[in-house]
Amino acid sequence: MTASRNHIYIGVAVGLAAIGVGVFLSRKTIYKHFDYKTNLLLMTLDPKFRKKIKKFLTKASKQGMDLRVISANRDCKEQNRLYAQGRTLPGKKVTNAICGKSSHNYRKAVDIVEFKNGKALWKNPNWNKIGLLGEKEGLEWGGRWKSIVDKPHFQDLGGKKISTLYAAYKRTGKLAA
Repeated sequence: MTASRNHIYIGVAVGLAAIGVGVFLSRKTIYKHFDYKTNLLLMTLDPKFRKKIKKFLTKASKQGMDLRVISANRDCKEQNRLYAQGRTLPGKKVTNAICGKSSHNYRKAVDIVEFKNGKALWKNPNWNKIGLLGEKEGLEWGGRWKSIVDKPHFQDLGGKKISTLYAAYKRTGKLAA
């Protein structure tokens, strides 16, 4: 007995529908284990810094915290737009750094947040625990800053100062660490 073309199409359609239903029913589990945004943002980072962040995220996961990267490398346009927020644009101030004065511009910073049940925990009682965990990996935590407390922010400039990087940027026009 040979299968007709219609039977093959129906079989393929049923198979694809079954896969779709399976993905739909397990979407929370899939999303929890595959955070594509974090993975894409990690790829924009300096390789040595990326390695530290991955280790930090893995250790947090082992402690039951689902940390995700929400911001990483920024170009000048994005950095200056964030700087304008709360100044010339609506919203609250989120940075004191113009382009070239943020470690995000040098692929050496991330902003992270913990997620529970698919929602970001901005008012999180775990911030100090998260900050300490990042510091144990050699990261500088923005939660300790005085000028603007930035709990989601972690950076590592590799022993360089932002003023040195900024001076090089002003001289060359290139954002290189």
